[in-house]
Amino acid sequence: MDLIKSLRIFTKVVEHQSFSAAARELNMVTSAVSRHVTELEQHYNCRLLARTTRSMRLTEEGRHYLTAFDALLRDVDALEQESQQRLHAISGQIRISAPLHIGHFGLQSLLSDFLCRHPAVKVSWLLLNRYVNLVEEGIDLAVRVGHLPDSSLIAHTLGKMALHFVASPAYLAAYGEPQHPRELRDHRCILDSGNRQPGRFSYQEAGRVQHISVSGAAEVNNGEAVARFAADGVGIAQLPDFLVSPLLAEGKLQILLKDYEPAPIPVSLVYPGNRLLSPALKALIEEIRNRSRQQSLFTSAVPDQL
Repeated sequence: MDLIKSLRIFTKVVEHQSFSAAARELNMVTSAVSRHVTELEQHYNCRLLARTTRSMRLTEEGRHYLTAFDALLRDVDALEQESQQRLHAISGQIRISAPLHIGHFGLQSLLSDFLCRHPAVKVSWLLLNRYVNLVEEGIDLAVRVGHLPDSSLIAHTLGKMALHFVASPAYLAAYGEPQHPRELRDHRCILDSGNRQPGRFSYQEAGRVQHISVSGAAEVNNGEAVARFAADGVGIAQLPDFLVSPLLAEGKLQILLKDYEPAPIPVSLVYPGNRLLSPALKALIEEIRNRSRQQSLFTSAVPDQL
Protein backbone atom coordinates (compact mmCIF):
# COMPACT_ATOMS: atom_id res chain seq x y z
CA MET A 1 0.00 0.00 0.00
CA ASP A 2 1.27 3.43 -0.99
CA LEU A 3 0.05 5.33 2.07
CA ILE A 4 0.77 8.85 0.77
CA LYS A 5 -0.94 8.09 -2.54
CA SER A 6 -3.99 6.71 -0.70
CA LEU A 7 -4.14 9.84 1.48
CA ARG A 8 -4.12 12.07 -1.61
CA ILE A 9 -6.86 9.99 -3.28
CA PHE A 10 -9.02 10.10 -0.15
CA THR A 11 -8.76 13.90 0.10
CA LYS A 12 -9.74 14.20 -3.57
CA VAL A 13 -12.80 12.02 -3.01
CA VAL A 14 -13.85 14.23 -0.10
CA GLU A 15 -13.14 17.40 -2.10
CA HIS A 16 -15.37 16.26 -4.99
CA GLN A 17 -17.84 14.32 -2.85
CA SER A 18 -17.66 11.70 -5.55
CA PHE A 19 -15.51 8.66 -6.36
CA SER A 20 -16.06 9.03 -10.09
CA ALA A 21 -15.23 12.77 -10.14
CA ALA A 22 -12.03 12.12 -8.16
CA ALA A 23 -11.16 9.29 -10.56
CA ARG A 24 -11.56 11.58 -13.59
CA GLU A 25 -9.24 14.23 -12.10
CA LEU A 26 -6.66 11.63 -11.08
CA ASN A 27 -6.93 9.80 -14.40
CA MET A 28 -7.81 6.55 -12.64
CA VAL A 29 -10.65 4.08 -12.86
CA THR A 30 -13.33 4.48 -10.20
CA SER A 31 -12.78 1.00 -8.82
CA ALA A 32 -9.11 1.80 -8.14
CA VAL A 33 -10.07 4.97 -6.27
CA SER A 34 -12.56 3.01 -4.18
CA ARG A 35 -9.96 0.34 -3.44
CA HIS A 36 -7.46 2.94 -2.14
CA VAL A 37 -10.07 4.37 0.24
CA THR A 38 -11.01 0.88 1.46
CA GLU A 39 -7.32 0.02 2.08
CA LEU A 40 -6.94 3.27 3.99
CA GLU A 41 -9.90 2.38 6.20
CA GLN A 42 -8.43 -1.07 6.81
CA HIS A 43 -5.04 0.45 7.62
CA TYR A 44 -6.51 2.75 10.29
CA ASN A 45 -9.17 0.23 11.33
CA CYS A 46 -12.02 2.73 11.03
CA ARG A 47 -14.81 3.87 8.75
CA LEU A 48 -13.84 7.10 7.00
CA LEU A 49 -16.85 7.44 4.69
CA ALA A 50 -20.47 6.45 5.08
CA ARG A 51 -21.60 5.39 1.60
CA THR A 52 -24.90 4.60 0.01
CA THR A 53 -25.78 4.00 -3.61
CA ARG A 54 -26.79 7.67 -3.93
CA SER A 55 -24.52 9.59 -1.55
CA MET A 56 -21.47 9.58 0.66
CA ARG A 57 -20.46 11.58 3.69
CA LEU A 58 -17.59 11.82 6.14
CA THR A 59 -17.95 9.95 9.41
CA GLU A 60 -16.80 11.54 12.66
CA GLU A 61 -13.58 9.51 12.44
CA GLY A 62 -13.33 10.56 8.81
CA ARG A 63 -13.41 14.25 9.79
CA HIS A 64 -10.74 13.68 12.43
CA TYR A 65 -8.44 11.84 10.04
CA LEU A 66 -9.07 14.27 7.17
CA THR A 67 -7.73 17.15 9.29
CA ALA A 68 -4.66 15.09 10.18
CA PHE A 69 -4.21 13.91 6.57
CA ASP A 70 -4.35 17.51 5.28
CA ALA A 71 -1.65 18.59 7.73
CA LEU A 72 0.50 15.57 6.91
CA LEU A 73 0.23 16.12 3.15
CA ARG A 74 1.16 19.81 3.54
CA ASP A 75 4.29 18.72 5.43
CA VAL A 76 5.11 16.13 2.76
CA ASP A 77 4.65 18.70 -0.02
CA ALA A 78 6.86 21.17 1.85
CA LEU A 79 9.58 18.53 2.22
CA GLU A 80 9.33 17.72 -1.49
CA GLN A 81 9.70 21.38 -2.38
CA GLU A 82 12.66 21.78 -0.02
CA SER A 83 14.26 18.66 -1.49
CA GLN A 84 13.90 20.00 -5.03
CA GLN A 85 15.36 23.34 -4.02
CA ARG A 86 18.32 21.64 -2.36
CA LEU A 87 18.74 19.35 -5.37
CA HIS A 88 19.12 22.37 -7.64
CA ALA A 89 20.97 24.64 -5.22
CA ILE A 90 24.39 25.87 -6.32
CA SER A 91 26.17 25.21 -3.05
CA GLY A 92 28.71 22.97 -1.36
CA GLN A 93 32.44 22.30 -1.75
CA ILE A 94 34.30 21.52 -4.98
CA ARG A 95 37.84 20.07 -4.92
CA ILE A 96 39.88 20.94 -8.01
CA SER A 97 43.34 19.79 -9.07
CA ALA A 98 45.36 21.66 -11.69
CA PRO A 99 48.99 22.20 -12.76
CA LEU A 100 50.97 24.81 -10.86
CA HIS A 101 50.85 27.41 -13.63
CA ILE A 102 47.14 27.16 -14.35
CA GLY A 103 46.85 30.77 -13.18
CA HIS A 104 48.36 31.80 -16.52
CA PHE A 105 45.45 30.19 -18.33
CA GLY A 106 42.64 32.40 -17.10
CA LEU A 107 41.02 29.72 -14.96
CA GLN A 108 41.55 31.63 -11.72
CA SER A 109 39.59 34.65 -12.92
CA LEU A 110 36.80 32.30 -14.04
CA LEU A 111 36.73 30.70 -10.58
CA SER A 112 36.67 34.12 -8.95
CA ASP A 113 33.63 35.12 -11.02
CA PHE A 114 31.92 31.81 -10.22
CA LEU A 115 32.51 32.14 -6.46
CA CYS A 116 31.27 35.73 -6.40
CA ARG A 117 28.04 34.74 -8.15
CA HIS A 118 27.55 31.63 -6.00
CA PRO A 119 28.60 32.58 -2.44
CA ALA A 120 27.35 29.24 -1.04
CA VAL A 121 30.07 27.41 -3.00
CA LYS A 122 33.52 26.75 -1.54
CA VAL A 123 36.48 25.73 -3.70
CA SER A 124 39.52 23.77 -2.56
CA TRP A 125 42.07 24.33 -5.33
CA LEU A 126 45.17 22.12 -5.34
CA LEU A 127 47.98 23.31 -7.62
CA LEU A 128 50.17 20.26 -8.13
CA ASN A 129 52.61 19.19 -10.81
CA ARG A 130 52.03 15.51 -10.25
CA TYR A 131 49.56 12.87 -11.29
CA VAL A 132 46.49 12.96 -9.06
CA ASN A 133 44.18 9.96 -8.67
CA LEU A 134 40.82 11.71 -8.56
CA VAL A 135 38.91 8.87 -6.93
CA GLU A 136 41.49 7.98 -4.26
CA GLU A 137 42.21 11.60 -3.36
CA GLY A 138 38.59 12.79 -3.43
CA ILE A 139 39.08 15.29 -6.27
CA ASP A 140 35.92 16.39 -8.09
CA LEU A 141 37.48 18.06 -11.11
CA ALA A 142 40.95 18.28 -12.65
CA VAL A 143 42.74 20.08 -15.47
CA ARG A 144 45.24 17.81 -17.20
CA VAL A 145 47.84 18.64 -19.82
CA GLY A 146 48.78 15.95 -22.33
CA HIS A 147 47.21 12.95 -23.97
CA LEU A 148 44.91 11.06 -21.64
CA PRO A 149 45.01 7.30 -21.18
CA ASP A 150 41.78 5.36 -21.50
CA SER A 151 40.00 5.42 -18.16
CA SER A 152 36.64 5.77 -16.49
CA LEU A 153 37.11 9.55 -16.38
CA ILE A 154 34.95 11.85 -18.48
CA ALA A 155 37.11 14.33 -20.40
CA HIS A 156 36.40 17.55 -22.30
CA THR A 157 39.15 19.14 -24.39
CA LEU A 158 39.52 22.83 -23.55
CA GLY A 159 42.33 23.72 -25.91
CA LYS A 160 45.84 22.83 -27.01
CA MET A 161 49.21 24.06 -25.81
CA ALA A 162 52.27 24.59 -28.00
CA LEU A 163 55.70 23.41 -26.79
CA HIS A 164 59.00 25.02 -27.79
CA PHE A 165 62.67 24.16 -27.46
CA VAL A 166 64.34 27.32 -26.15
CA ALA A 167 67.75 28.58 -25.13
CA SER A 168 69.40 31.93 -24.51
CA PRO A 169 71.60 33.65 -27.12
CA ALA A 170 74.46 33.43 -24.64
CA TYR A 171 74.15 29.65 -24.31
CA LEU A 172 73.98 29.19 -28.09
CA ALA A 173 77.06 31.38 -28.54
CA ALA A 174 78.96 29.21 -26.06
CA TYR A 175 77.72 25.74 -27.04
CA GLY A 176 76.30 26.07 -30.55
CA GLU A 177 72.77 25.56 -31.81
CA PRO A 178 71.55 21.97 -32.29
CA GLN A 179 70.23 21.15 -35.75
CA HIS A 180 68.40 17.97 -34.80
CA PRO A 181 66.79 16.86 -31.53
CA ARG A 182 69.24 13.91 -31.31
CA GLU A 183 71.97 16.45 -30.66
CA LEU A 184 70.27 17.41 -27.39
CA ARG A 185 71.98 14.38 -25.81
CA ASP A 186 75.24 16.33 -26.04
CA HIS A 187 73.80 19.56 -24.63
CA ARG A 188 73.13 20.85 -21.17
CA CYS A 189 69.38 20.66 -20.64
CA ILE A 190 67.10 22.00 -17.93
CA LEU A 191 64.49 19.58 -16.64
CA ASP A 192 61.12 20.22 -15.05
CA SER A 193 60.90 17.56 -12.33
CA GLY A 194 57.21 18.33 -11.97
CA ASN A 195 56.64 16.42 -15.24
CA ARG A 196 56.00 12.71 -15.10
CA GLN A 197 59.10 12.04 -17.26
CA PRO A 198 61.36 15.06 -16.79
CA GLY A 199 64.39 13.51 -18.52
CA ARG A 200 62.55 12.91 -21.78
CA PHE A 201 61.90 15.53 -24.45
CA SER A 202 59.38 14.94 -27.26
CA TYR A 203 59.70 15.98 -30.87
CA GLN A 204 58.02 15.27 -34.19
CA GLU A 205 59.69 14.04 -37.35
CA ALA A 206 58.10 12.75 -40.55
CA GLY A 207 54.70 12.98 -38.91
CA ARG A 208 55.66 10.72 -36.02
CA VAL A 209 56.19 11.55 -32.37
CA GLN A 210 59.69 10.70 -31.14
CA HIS A 211 61.30 10.89 -27.71
CA ILE A 212 64.84 11.51 -26.62
CA SER A 213 66.45 11.08 -23.22
CA VAL A 214 68.45 14.08 -22.05
CA SER A 215 70.56 14.91 -19.02
CA GLY A 216 70.02 17.97 -16.92
CA ALA A 217 72.38 20.74 -15.95
CA ALA A 218 69.58 21.75 -13.60
CA GLU A 219 66.33 20.18 -12.46
CA VAL A 220 63.53 22.08 -10.77
CA ASN A 221 59.83 21.39 -10.20
CA ASN A 222 58.69 24.79 -11.44
CA GLY A 223 58.26 25.75 -15.08
CA GLU A 224 58.91 29.44 -14.48
CA ALA A 225 62.20 28.58 -12.78
CA VAL A 226 63.10 26.34 -15.74
CA ALA A 227 62.42 29.24 -18.11
CA ARG A 228 64.54 31.58 -15.96
CA PHE A 229 67.46 29.11 -15.89
CA ALA A 230 67.25 28.91 -19.69
CA ALA A 231 67.19 32.71 -20.00
CA ASP A 232 70.25 32.88 -17.74
CA GLY A 233 72.20 30.66 -20.15
CA VAL A 234 72.22 27.46 -18.10
CA GLY A 235 70.93 25.21 -20.88
CA ILE A 236 68.16 24.18 -23.29
CA ALA A 237 64.58 23.67 -22.10
CA GLN A 238 61.32 22.46 -23.57
CA LEU A 239 58.44 24.54 -22.28
CA PRO A 240 54.90 25.64 -23.17
CA ASP A 241 54.86 28.97 -24.92
CA PHE A 242 52.83 30.77 -22.25
CA LEU A 243 55.89 30.41 -19.98
CA VAL A 244 58.45 31.56 -22.53
CA SER A 245 56.54 34.19 -24.52
CA PRO A 246 57.63 37.16 -22.35
CA LEU A 247 61.29 36.06 -22.43
CA LEU A 248 61.12 35.53 -26.19
CA ALA A 249 59.71 39.05 -26.62
CA GLU A 250 62.55 40.46 -24.52
CA GLY A 251 65.15 38.60 -26.57
CA LYS A 252 66.34 36.60 -23.55
CA LEU A 253 65.30 33.32 -25.18
CA GLN A 254 65.00 32.11 -28.74
CA ILE A 255 63.20 29.13 -30.24
CA LEU A 256 65.26 26.18 -31.53
CA LEU A 257 64.43 23.17 -33.68
CA LYS A 258 61.16 24.71 -34.84
CA ASP A 259 60.75 22.12 -37.60
CA TYR A 260 60.79 19.38 -34.96
CA GLU A 261 58.36 20.85 -32.47
CA PRO A 262 55.82 18.30 -31.21
CA ALA A 263 52.20 18.82 -32.12
CA PRO A 264 50.37 21.01 -29.61
CA ILE A 265 49.27 18.95 -26.64
CA PRO A 266 45.66 18.89 -25.41
CA VAL A 267 44.51 20.52 -22.20
CA SER A 268 41.52 18.68 -20.78
CA LEU A 269 38.94 18.99 -18.06
CA VAL A 270 38.37 15.59 -16.41
CA TYR A 271 36.13 14.21 -13.68
CA PRO A 272 35.01 10.75 -12.50
CA GLY A 273 32.32 9.25 -14.69
CA ASN A 274 30.82 7.03 -12.00
CA ARG A 275 30.09 9.78 -9.48
CA LEU A 276 26.86 11.74 -9.08
CA LEU A 277 27.64 15.37 -9.90
CA SER A 278 26.39 18.05 -7.53
CA PRO A 279 24.52 21.03 -9.02
CA ALA A 280 27.50 23.24 -8.16
CA LEU A 281 29.96 20.96 -9.95
CA LYS A 282 27.67 20.67 -12.99
CA ALA A 283 27.39 24.47 -13.13
CA LEU A 284 31.16 24.96 -12.90
CA ILE A 285 31.90 22.36 -15.58
CA GLU A 286 29.38 23.98 -17.90
CA GLU A 287 30.82 27.43 -17.24
CA ILE A 288 34.38 26.30 -18.01
CA ARG A 289 33.24 24.59 -21.20
CA ASN A 290 31.24 27.62 -22.29
CA ARG A 291 34.20 29.92 -21.67
CA SER A 292 36.47 27.64 -23.67
CA ARG A 293 34.00 27.74 -26.57
CA GLN A 294 33.89 31.53 -26.54
CA GLN A 295 37.57 32.20 -25.98
CA SER A 296 40.57 30.13 -25.13
CA LEU A 297 41.38 29.80 -21.45
CA PHE A 298 44.94 29.24 -22.61
CA THR A 299 47.17 31.95 -23.98
CA SER A 300 48.87 29.45 -26.30
CA ALA A 301 45.84 27.71 -27.72
CA VAL A 302 42.74 28.05 -29.80
CA PRO A 303 39.95 26.02 -28.17
CA ASP A 304 38.58 22.90 -29.82
CA GLN A 305 34.92 22.69 -30.68
CA LEU A 306 33.47 20.61 -27.86
